[in-house]
Amino acid sequence: SFLARELSKEHEVVVVDSDQEKTQKINDSLDVLTLAGEGDNPNTLRKSEVDKADILLAVTGSDRTNILCSLVAIKYGVEKIVTRIRNQDYLEYPELLNKPEINVINPGEIISQKLYSLISTPFAWKTESFAEGKVELFKLRVDDDAPIVNKKLSELGPAESWIFVGISRDGKIEIPTGDTILKSGDYIFALGVPLVLKKLKELFDLKVDKINSVIIVGAGRLGRKAAANLSENGISVKLIEDDSEKARVAAEELSGVKVFNGDATDSETLKEAGVTSCDYFLAVTGSDEQNVFSALLAKNMGVARSAVIYTKPDYIDVLEAIGVDRAISVRIAVANEILSLLHLGGVAHIALLEEGRGEVLEFDISEKTKIIGKPLSASHLPDDSLVGICIRKDEVIVPRGDFVTQSGDRLIVFALPSAVKKVEEILG
Repeated sequence: SFLARELSKEHEVVVVDSDQEKTQKINDSLDVLTLAGEGDNPNTLRKSEVDKADILLAVTGSDRTNILCSLVAIKYGVEKIVTRIRNQDYLEYPELLNKPEINVINPGEIISQKLYSLISTPFAWKTESFAEGKVELFKLRVDDDAPIVNKKLSELGPAESWIFVGISRDGKIEIPTGDTILKSGDYIFALGVPLVLKKLKELFDLKVDKINSVIIVGAGRLGRKAAANLSENGISVKLIEDDSEKARVAAEELSGVKVFNGDATDSETLKEAGVTSCDYFLAVTGSDEQNVFSALLAKNMGVARSAVIYTKPDYIDVLEAIGVDRAISVRIAVANEILSLLHLGGVAHIALLEEGRGEVLEFDISEKTKIIGKPLSASHLPDDSLVGICIRKDEVIVPRGDFVTQSGDRLIVFALPSAVKKVEEILG
């Protein structure tokens, strides 16, 4: 439904689901066509006019349904397909999914990478990579004692390899200017090369301690994958799971990880797992409520940093307010990956932020791009957008108004939803 909402802003969308109540709800709230039926049923796909589709997204909770739906769609001539696969065992059959039309995404892999990225930069509240890792986006909190509190951005000097592209204040994202005064409690989105972390640490007075030990709550696919990933990178990992069978499977699968069978919302279980001495706490169960409550309990018991995953969109406004340190939206993370694969509007890569309240877009500039050879000041880009970084060959440039784009440049743009369509028209 989230993808349907985003894509229906500029495209014709048909949503197929076996749950008629869900399709009715989507039909009432979005400008899309809906069809109740099984997505892997050829007759249902025929009714949806799949033969006229440019793109098919097979993103149900069933791997088998997604695979069969994708294979049927190929027979109908769909040229671009994204298939969501949770169980990696299916990827052992390349003849099944190794088709030029099919792009496979694995939610566990995506979230596991997000979690590792957060732990690698424990001072950041959010991280995203762009331009094949040459550029990073960090969401940083302005604390009471930060050197930049009550200062104008213009007082920080000219940006050379990084730039503040967005500011989140009271749940609203804005594009900052040189006159923007930073306040305690603000969240700033900083875009730049990874090497600028030293400068950002100074500006925000960031304390960076190495993460040596992590406790993970939830031994599902994601929890086991995150545990294996962290353990392989030399981090001591303990795993808590209240389901005895899942705990047993995890203990057998993860040789270097100590597994506890218990309730992570119980302080005695957390004490037994050593929560008072661990560096980072991750809650990755399938329950938003359990994740949030266990993280708050762990923090109350002395954990310095914690992160949770969540699925309900309304949680974004309350998680930070009630004391949860870091939060990863599962649907936003997976949607970003899917939207980036589609290359719609000429976008090479996309990252939706804060449940879609802000977007970071990558564009590859060619001779056909409207602004080629023109300074940015004459490009008529909307006020609710900002060209943050230009990648020119191996050079990272923070462009100003007199900057002139060339063919082969890659521009990374921060935009609010109101500006995205106009940005795509100019740069796509």
